[in-house]
Amino acid sequence: MTQSNEDIALHRAHEALEVGEVEQATYLARQVLKAAQSSRDTLDEGRALACLADCDRLRSQLRRAHRNSLSAVHLLRQGQDLAGEVMALTTLSHTAGSLGRLDEAVESARLAVTLSEGLPPSHLQPLAYNYLGTALLWSRDFARAESAFERSADLVHADEPTASPLQPLMNLALLEAVRHAALRFQTGTTPALGKLNDRLTDCAEMIERHGDEGLLPGMTATTRTLLHLLQGLAAAWSGDAQSMAAALMWCDAWDASHGSVSWLTALRRWLEMEAAWCCGDVALAMALGHEMVAAAAEAEHESLACLGHLMVATLARVQSDSRAEADALRQLHQREQSLRLEALDSRDRAQEWQLQARASADQIVRLESRSRMLEQLSLQDSLTRIPNRRALDRQLAARRAAANGDDAPACMALIDVNRFKHINDTFSHPVGDQVLRIVADVLSRSVRTSDFVARLAGDEFVVLFGQATLPLAQQICLRMKEAVRDYAWHALAPGLEVSISIGVEQGRQGETMQALLRRSDEQMYADKRRARTPA
Repeated sequence: MTQSNEDIALHRAHEALEVGEVEQATYLARQVLKAAQSSRDTLDEGRALACLADCDRLRSQLRRAHRNSLSAVHLLRQGQDLAGEVMALTTLSHTAGSLGRLDEAVESARLAVTLSEGLPPSHLQPLAYNYLGTALLWSRDFARAESAFERSADLVHADEPTASPLQPLMNLALLEAVRHAALRFQTGTTPALGKLNDRLTDCAEMIERHGDEGLLPGMTATTRTLLHLLQGLAAAWSGDAQSMAAALMWCDAWDASHGSVSWLTALRRWLEMEAAWCCGDVALAMALGHEMVAAAAEAEHESLACLGHLMVATLARVQSDSRAEADALRQLHQREQSLRLEALDSRDRAQEWQLQARASADQIVRLESRSRMLEQLSLQDSLTRIPNRRALDRQLAARRAAANGDDAPACMALIDVNRFKHINDTFSHPVGDQVLRIVADVLSRSVRTSDFVARLAGDEFVVLFGQATLPLAQQICLRMKEAVRDYAWHALAPGLEVSISIGVEQGRQGETMQALLRRSDEQMYADKRRARTPA
């Protein structure tokens, strides 16, 4: 199949994303989106929006990424692109979880998992489980999150044993760091670091064997930086000042090259807070905790901002500063309440979109149904309810195509109601109309299922015989004549008698339909003359 310009542009956009060229990918995806919206190609529109959502996510424009991925999910579902829908759902789940819309994040990821399991094995299954783990992580359902990440890592190996499950392994390490922070707030003590160190060792070994690309393209710098940040946190919690300083130096280099604020900026503030805390500078640690919240909010990572409030509350609790602790918890509660309202508003908009899409789909179905009905009516004779001349022409064209260029069907019969004008003049036009309806019904019941009966015009009818020799067609015609003759016409009008004349001919090689129709017409008039001649 030849690729369209849009397919090529989207392929180039994804290639740009793989090497971190977000601006180039954005430009290409926007060109595809513009063309798709102009041509009303909903499938290409959905694919372009999904690509733009990934671009927005890498730029930490998570609210826009969420909107674009939500629209992409609906359009790709409408276009029946199942793989594309799974990819868009993972982006939707990731952005929803980062924005603190945790119910939506879990629901989207679970749907992605279910849909991906109906596809052939590929990177989509581990990707879906990875983002299910992420949604559960920010929901602080650590046990289920751990299970999802481990399932993701296992699926990477199952699909391609030489591939790297680095992304779910990194998330397992992040999970241990977040769990460590949550337990420290709950218990007031520093939890054991054995599991976190084990996870970090797994990540380092995986990078040593396979490099630092994971399931998601364009994430090499992010992966390296996240690993150093997590190693720095583990070092701070264990009192290893030298390793903690090395991690901060790596982050300095990343900050210099990256420039803009991202969720990793917030994680760095977390590490700096832990370093200050480790060194006994409580005032600096508190200030850095607030900076963590501000950086997370600027990067639109609301779940990480909530974690920042928890870090500040933990630090205040350890220092027995009840006022500062209460203030941090109050801010956390206000943020979570705001996120709940924002999530409800987002779900309301999504529901409204779905209702509009459903109404649009229902309207399309109704229009298609009406179109089919009108099409059917246009091929039906309004008086007799059998096919009309237009339907006959279509049937002839179809039979010519099926015969590989043979212009004539096997046999054709032209039928005329004898003395029809006399019937109209003697018994009235309504009776004449009823005669035509009955004749049409009798003819239709007298032929085989492979034969085609149509009203040509006035009191003339045509029968196209499917795969019939001339003797067989003549036998069917005789049966039709007898059925019309023997009908109880007197029940319609006393003294009424109806008969038909039929001309049946077999097609000749290379003969046109007009020529066959003309010969049938001649035979029909010959039959009519014979009927008028006394025996």
